[in-house]
Amino acid sequence: MAESVKTTRAAAVAILAKSGNEHCLRGKLTNALLGLSSSCEAEGQRSALCSFSDRVVVTTGWSVTFMENTAKELLALTSGP
Repeated sequence: MAESVKTTRAAAVAILAKSGNEHCLRGKLTNALLGLSSSCEAEGQRSALCSFSDRVVVTTGWSVTFMENTAKELLALTSGP
């Protein structure tokens, strides 16, 4: 789970820093969220972070604004101890 959170945070930072083209950033965020969702499922977690990732990963038509807002929310949800 910790590795999935780390990967998700890295993807969120990349989105906000615009570290790549839109297609690559979308893929990075998608893969990170799928990994996080799988980790949550494997560990039986039902946290706000897990619920958020489950909702986002099934959303279609990700715009740049959507990805940026998602990245901000992910960083906020993972900033705690």
